[in-house]
Amino acid sequence: MHLTFSRRAIALSLAFCLFALPLATQTSAQNSASEEMRERIRKEGLEHSQIMKTVHTLADVYGPRLTGSPNHKRAAEWAIKQMGDWGFANGHLEPWDFKHPGWLNERLTAHIISPVKDALVCEALAWTPSTPGIVRAKAFQLVLPEKPTLEKLDEALAKEKTNVRGKIVLAGKNQIVAINLNPPAKRLDDKQVQRFDPDATPSPSPSPTPSIARSESADRPPDR
Repeated sequence: MHLTFSRRAIALSLAFCLFALPLATQTSAQNSASEEMRERIRKEGLEHSQIMKTVHTLADVYGPRLTGSPNHKRAAEWAIKQMGDWGFANGHLEPWDFKHPGWLNERLTAHIISPVKDALVCEALAWTPSTPGIVRAKAFQLVLPEKPTLEKLDEALAKEKTNVRGKIVLAGKNQIVAINLNPPAKRLDDKQVQRFDPDATPSPSPSPTPSIARSESADRPPDR
């Protein structure tokens, strides 16, 4: 019985080795191929990156890109064309309804005309319709509850319905902006600049007047 068990154990061990050898070889080949692919990806990212060019085009050339705006459509069309140049196929735009019309902020200015005259710094609320030209009206400050539920918001707006009619509504609480009479310096002093180059020597102050180099020919009389 002991001899039979040993022979079976040897046979099973040989069978396992014969099975594991091609598996190990295949795994090694796969690891080598994976490492080669990772190296190709790293090289492509380091030497041929298009990240900054793409960000510049989307953020600067076509930005801002509010949903439903002409800039958004032009940016999407550029992205499809660019991906086509990179080898992607079947790139196309698909329409979808997000419950707002197309919108573009072309111009917005606001001014206080009474009791003082001053310009207001403001931004248009996205997807709001335009006014029919210049609008003059009294201002009304609308203060809504903080983080209201939909029911609470509807209730608050219903109470102010008659107050906002025909008015220019300033939504939210007013905030007092503190005046800073000692703003931080925008220019670094010489000691701070030297930390970027420890061997740098600060330039003399005040800067000396540059001297004009004179050539030898300048002292000779002109040829006749």
